[in-house]
Amino acid sequence: MATLTDRTYFPPLEECLSGKKIILSWRLVAAALEDLSCDRLNSAAVSAFIKDGYVHQLLREPTKTFAAPTNQTKLDFETKTGAINVAPSSNGPYNLDTLKGDAQWLSKNANINEVAALRIVLVEYQSRAHSHLTGPLSTQDIANIQEAAGVGDAQASAILALLNVTTVVDAESTWAEFEKESPRRQRLLSTYLSERRSFLGAADAFITFLLHSRSSGAAPDLHRLRRAVFKEAFGFDEDAPNPDTTRLEALAPIYLGTLEDCFQRTQAVPTSLADEMVTDLFEVDWIRTTLTEAIHAISLAFQILDLRGPIFAPPELVTQWFGLMDLCEFFESVAGGHELIAELVLPLRTLIATFSLKLLNIDRALLHLDQDVDLLDSEEPYLNSSDALNQIHNTLAAATAANLMTTMPAVFAWSLILHQMHLGYQERAERRDLLQNQRAQAGFELEYEPSGRQRRNSAGSIVSIEASPYDVFLASQQLERSIEPAENMARVATTRGQVYDLMSEMASCLGSGQIAAFRTVFGARARVVFQDLLKRSAHYVGYQAEPVSCLLSVLSGGSQYWDISRDAPSSDSALDLYTRMLKDETLDTQYTSQAQSRFPYEFLPFASLCRILSAALVSDEENFERVVGLMLRTPSLTVDWDPRWDRSYELVFEEENTNSFRLTRDIDLFDSTPKTNRRMLPEEKCTIPRGTYGRFVSDVGRIAKLEFEHSALAVFGKRLEVNLMEVLRAESLRSSKADADRGLRILTEASRLLPSNRDITGIVCDILDSLVEEELADLDGPKIAALTTCLQFLHAALPVCPGRVWAYMARCALINSDTRSGRLSRITGNLDMFAERFDVLLSAVKLFDSLIESAMTSAVLRRAGTSISPPKGRGKPLAQATLDAFENSATWRFPSELDRSVLVRDVVGIMNKLVSYTHSVGSTDGPRSLTSPLAPAAGYIVESFLSPSSSSLRFQPLLGTLLAAFQIPDSTLYQRRTRIVSERLTTVLAFATTLLRVADYLDLASSVIQTQLFKSASVIARLPAIKHSFKLPAISLLSALVESSGKGSGEPPSLLGYLGPQISRSFIQIASQLDKPFDRIPQVVSIWRFFSTILRNRQQWMANCLLTGKTPREALKGDAKISQLTAGSVLSTALEKLRTIKTISSQEALAVLDFFTSAQNYWPWTIFAMQKDKAFLQDLRAYVRDLKTPAVVSKADPAEACYQARIAAYIAETFAMQLYHLRQMRQEQTFAAEVVNDLDYFLRDGVMVGDYNSSLHANFARNFAKRYSGCSVEDFKRTLLVPRDLGSQYYYALDYADVMLNYDAGWAGSKHNGFKREMETANLNLSLVEAEVSLFHAWEYLLLELSICLLPKNQAVARQMLQVAEQCLEANQRPQPPENIFVVLGHARANLALTLLQRLADCSHLPKDISQLLSLVSATINAVENPWSKSQISYFRTLLKILFVVLRATKHSTNSAPSKSSESPVAVTQLVLTTLDRVVARSFRTLAALVHDPDAATTPEDLALITAILQACLSVPGLEQCQLQVLNIMSSHDILQVATSLFSWSDRLADKGDPVYGELALLLLLELSSLPALAEQLACDGLLGHLTSANLAGFMRRANVGPFAENPGAARCYAIWAKGILPLLLNVLGALGATIAPEVAFVLNQFPNLLRSAAERLEAPGLSRTTSPHQSPHFIALVAIGEIHSLALLTRVLAALRANNTRDIPEVEGWDAAAVLENVEFWLVSRKVLRERLVPLGEGR
Repeated sequence: MATLTDRTYFPPLEECLSGKKIILSWRLVAAALEDLSCDRLNSAAVSAFIKDGYVHQLLREPTKTFAAPTNQTKLDFETKTGAINVAPSSNGPYNLDTLKGDAQWLSKNANINEVAALRIVLVEYQSRAHSHLTGPLSTQDIANIQEAAGVGDAQASAILALLNVTTVVDAESTWAEFEKESPRRQRLLSTYLSERRSFLGAADAFITFLLHSRSSGAAPDLHRLRRAVFKEAFGFDEDAPNPDTTRLEALAPIYLGTLEDCFQRTQAVPTSLADEMVTDLFEVDWIRTTLTEAIHAISLAFQILDLRGPIFAPPELVTQWFGLMDLCEFFESVAGGHELIAELVLPLRTLIATFSLKLLNIDRALLHLDQDVDLLDSEEPYLNSSDALNQIHNTLAAATAANLMTTMPAVFAWSLILHQMHLGYQERAERRDLLQNQRAQAGFELEYEPSGRQRRNSAGSIVSIEASPYDVFLASQQLERSIEPAENMARVATTRGQVYDLMSEMASCLGSGQIAAFRTVFGARARVVFQDLLKRSAHYVGYQAEPVSCLLSVLSGGSQYWDISRDAPSSDSALDLYTRMLKDETLDTQYTSQAQSRFPYEFLPFASLCRILSAALVSDEENFERVVGLMLRTPSLTVDWDPRWDRSYELVFEEENTNSFRLTRDIDLFDSTPKTNRRMLPEEKCTIPRGTYGRFVSDVGRIAKLEFEHSALAVFGKRLEVNLMEVLRAESLRSSKADADRGLRILTEASRLLPSNRDITGIVCDILDSLVEEELADLDGPKIAALTTCLQFLHAALPVCPGRVWAYMARCALINSDTRSGRLSRITGNLDMFAERFDVLLSAVKLFDSLIESAMTSAVLRRAGTSISPPKGRGKPLAQATLDAFENSATWRFPSELDRSVLVRDVVGIMNKLVSYTHSVGSTDGPRSLTSPLAPAAGYIVESFLSPSSSSLRFQPLLGTLLAAFQIPDSTLYQRRTRIVSERLTTVLAFATTLLRVADYLDLASSVIQTQLFKSASVIARLPAIKHSFKLPAISLLSALVESSGKGSGEPPSLLGYLGPQISRSFIQIASQLDKPFDRIPQVVSIWRFFSTILRNRQQWMANCLLTGKTPREALKGDAKISQLTAGSVLSTALEKLRTIKTISSQEALAVLDFFTSAQNYWPWTIFAMQKDKAFLQDLRAYVRDLKTPAVVSKADPAEACYQARIAAYIAETFAMQLYHLRQMRQEQTFAAEVVNDLDYFLRDGVMVGDYNSSLHANFARNFAKRYSGCSVEDFKRTLLVPRDLGSQYYYALDYADVMLNYDAGWAGSKHNGFKREMETANLNLSLVEAEVSLFHAWEYLLLELSICLLPKNQAVARQMLQVAEQCLEANQRPQPPENIFVVLGHARANLALTLLQRLADCSHLPKDISQLLSLVSATINAVENPWSKSQISYFRTLLKILFVVLRATKHSTNSAPSKSSESPVAVTQLVLTTLDRVVARSFRTLAALVHDPDAATTPEDLALITAILQACLSVPGLEQCQLQVLNIMSSHDILQVATSLFSWSDRLADKGDPVYGELALLLLLELSSLPALAEQLACDGLLGHLTSANLAGFMRRANVGPFAENPGAARCYAIWAKGILPLLLNVLGALGATIAPEVAFVLNQFPNLLRSAAERLEAPGLSRTTSPHQSPHFIALVAIGEIHSLALLTRVLAALRANNTRDIPEVEGWDAAAVLENVEFWLVSRKVLRERLVPLGEGR
């Protein structure tokens, strides 16, 4: 067998001190074992811990855990702290010498070994931040809390009473005191005691986990863990025919052996401690630790003993126990005193009593004494051991003499056992005497012949008259002749019924109510021993009030209606307590049948018994039906004899003297009453037929028992109607909530004897109305109790008949109505909330809660018309009543603080449900929302808390809850109490979080509650240190607070400012541990999101703390420079996670990358700080390199495919940011070149976003609407109230849908293939789409950054850019879903393609053969339907720009060698011609028409773009060979006429006097005229005549037309002249020559002013005689130079042509060619002057 090591129990010291490992303290282990959710227990750390062999050894030998020091432990201590295992660090966060000194000090003073002491020192060291946060509040904290609570308010004093405000000091002093040696060592002692308590608590919970976690509902992982631990630790194999329990049973005497040490430690604290350490608080802690250890030791031993079943415990164990109790006097010497000690006394004494009874085993002992049971071969009863019997008797006799109350149940049981022993002894003595006389008389002639088939120890045998083993004991105690000592014991125990009162009190401690100290299953098993005592004592005591009342207490365990319905036990071992009442012959005879036979004369015993059993056995259908059967078929009826029946019977069986009789005629149990004067129908009277037998059962009074089978439920209902004050208890109905048919059957049966127009529900409502309307003074205790029960009945009936309950609530006087205020506040309005009135209030609140749940869960049924809608307007009164109770909760004086916690938890829970249900699903702004009936109530709640006029009155209960968390004791008992207070806190935190999110979601002002929460932030930040389960809610609230405040326009409040540096440091230390050691993914993800929220919402100081690991003050103490990252910072932790990204879960990786990219985006200095360690980038590249296509991954794990795609997006964004900042440092080349080699995943899947399953969503929506009429799947769309997470809950609110639709079998499906599965699949598919969209955008950023870094030299990135551009175009050609996200995505793809192609074109990296690319662009353009519509025009413009870029590439690309021919390939030419037809011509004609539509989305830039494309097309080499085709294309669309017409209309289409369309039309004609054939066609169509006859020509003749004109119309006219008309005339003249020359000259002469001004604008400065020297400097525009150039060419050509045709070609007037030539020569010579005076357009442009 391998040697056990403590590496799991005590990890290496270096890892613990560095924070890599968190030691699993026994406190954490105990909490994990007690956690109902079991998520911590399932964690890898805890699972490994409880499976560890060394831990098993400690559990088997508990004294070793804190054993005394030895030489070996000293050597182990030196080894663990040696330099080889941990290096001393002078500058580190710890001092090794200090830690060693503390361990040695603790070892000496607590007398534990050094290794155990060192482990405790490390636990304290690692939890130092927790200790600081749970310490006293500072003066700053108190001041903020007082302001938040309202200092002047009377209620604030009650809240601040929870704080000791008299001894507070400032934060600096508190921290300085915290750091001192004495407080540190006091914390060590406290940690030591906590570990001792928790160790025994963990051992106890560990055994409970092994023995009682076998339910079918347990998680498979947990079940496997339990079986593995059971086998490894104790060799117990459940699958074996006879499992070996030896090692398990050996634990009982070992743990009982610790009790003596516990008792001794209760007498005094260690004397070795200095006086300053022995404070009052330490003494209390010391004693409660010993008592807690004793409690858990006995509890564990009881469970081990209970595992044996009904067989006897070993005599040695019995002797050991009673010897210990004799020594310790049953711990009766332990006094209450302090409340922490007092609350342990009852659990300890309860366990002592139950364990004593368990050992006495009265049921089997009496059977054995009666010789009525067969013992097992290995069974040895203690009754055969004189030593055990003497020890028991002496101990209990002494206890009886001392009147020790704890021992009374055991004393009573022992007296019964003694009595049976005495009877057996006397019987055997008599039989021996008789036998001897017979033998003497017969002269010893009779021969004894024993039977061969006799039973072991059977009566009548020779053995039965021989001496029994206990005879020696009886003789030694002188009990063989006198039974008086046993009778005296019984008399002492039963005096004034004290044993029954004590067992009732102990049963409450062992129950499942609020004050229960133990786990439910343990309490149920422990109460069985009380049941056994009552069962065996019933023969002697009889059916009396005390034992019956005690039995009911034992069965109920102190649980009330709400406790039972919440926490009903379900395992067979827990249900045994209740099933025995039905199956055990003795219990059935002595109690169940007796109670039934006395019903209804003795009403409560049978009614209470049925109530308790039906509530407990709801999960056991067979036995539940038996309980209901008791009420449905009750065989007899016991009643007060009505004098009216005196002549209806005759006596029978008189010789037997039994007072029996027989009815001679029918009698009616119920008849018309004088109060109503209403005649009852025959079926209402419950007629007992003639011939029924009965008897009078009492001599005093006339009480008759009739053998008449009837329905007790029906009698219940009738008595309610008749008496109107007997209230049916609702447990049986409530317990049947899971099966509405059961509940309906019960209601129907209870209404069977009622009038046809009434039912039991109506009767209860009438009773409730009558009680509510009574005067307050008349509402005594019974009436208030009846009022409470009526409310509980309505609560129970709601799932069965919600319509009836809602109909009643429409008129219920308890809550507000339109005409009067509700009476609930009047009934509960006293300052002192007595128990009865608290029950009324709590029942009302629970009913309100169930009504809200009913309104939500029945939403779909209500929409379909198959469920009753909540009455209109009744939701708001519920909210008003709830808010009223919430506000008063701070001032009411409750029976206990626990009751306050229960009320606040439930009330805040209602408000949170109202708000979250209303705003979480569907549309919240219309009546079509599924939760619209709750909207008024939710609006009332939101307005009440967010209104600027909201006072501190409403915030005080929230603040009081935060402070109440500090009062939770560190106890391993009373888990229900702790759970209630914890649930109160978590509910309040959730509600505050919801309020902030709703305010953001609805865009409401929330400054008031923000301010209050910021002032309370120091309290909220302390909560994670109190309890592990508070961490996530507290961080969620702070996250919502920071996010909400960051959305304002002003500077948000500083979270660090409100916390202070000390609290901030400790809080960040706890938060930065994430969820160590449990590492639960949801918790880890939430904490990373909180960090990201801090970075993104302008919390500068807190963000710096996270990123640097230092507070601002600490940072200033250093060099005040951020040169490197601190090892303990959150950013460093993120980097460590990224280095191991392949090993962590994808969800955690997502959260870490979100934080990391937030740090890069919002805090750029982090990128420079990380340059020293860039290894994580290689890990990120490796992660992306190994990723598979999402479509492949989603087949096996759809959620993982989503996560991987999103992670890749974050990585791409990280790379892009790195490249951007490296580019600033000119260090980008190396990293960029490396990244280019790992882009396969992005190149493959970064663009397409092709995994949207259209058929899935379409079919799901159609089938869903068909299945659930009136509903659409969009009704379950999750709102943005809470951030969406990728996964099965992403888009549709599957959790809400599950609650609303689980009534339908088709929702889950027979094989889990119903609509639930489809909704989950749809969510996963939409999650994948969302992740892929994010991937596309991140890939876009990365690729653009790579293009900047690597172009033009890197050919690889150029190829990748071209590939991505083609992918974008291909993706946009495919049919897209109609959802808006895909429309936006298509636009984004087009923009990316444009940018990439533009950059490639700029670098001349586009391919020479553009046929494929041009084909893609053309196909994409052709795929656009209605391109110039408002929805498509932006996208179409982008495609046109792409087309222009590609066409231009034919002339500018140098990506390949030039071809020998100057012509483009035929394919390119054909594509260009197609483009001219389908794009240019068609678009121009459409745009020209849309110009006249004022609502059109087109702009002049669109025409310019079409013209540019035309120009690019015409520039394609070889297109001049296709002039005829171009002419045909333009003619087919009548483009020449359309452009001419547009020019003619341009003056009337002018925008603010700017005839821009005239210029655009001429520019298009100008481009067309570059082809001679088209220029000739233009001339033939009379274009020149149109130009001169258009209205615009008149504007052009005005004197103010020029390049520098202030009037936009004049400037545009000049542009038309210079850039349009003159070049057009040149093209026409060049195409037609002398034929068109007369017309050209005629056109020029139409604008003499422009000809003269053109020459004048070129004059040299200072040469003009008409220009004043004081005028502004003379400037020359480029457009004017172009004008001069065109005019010079025109006039020169015309002059040459005119030389041959003077008659037809007129001379151009106003043009002085010589002067222009002189001026041109001047400007060319004076280059400096030209440079100073040359402007692009004009001086003002």
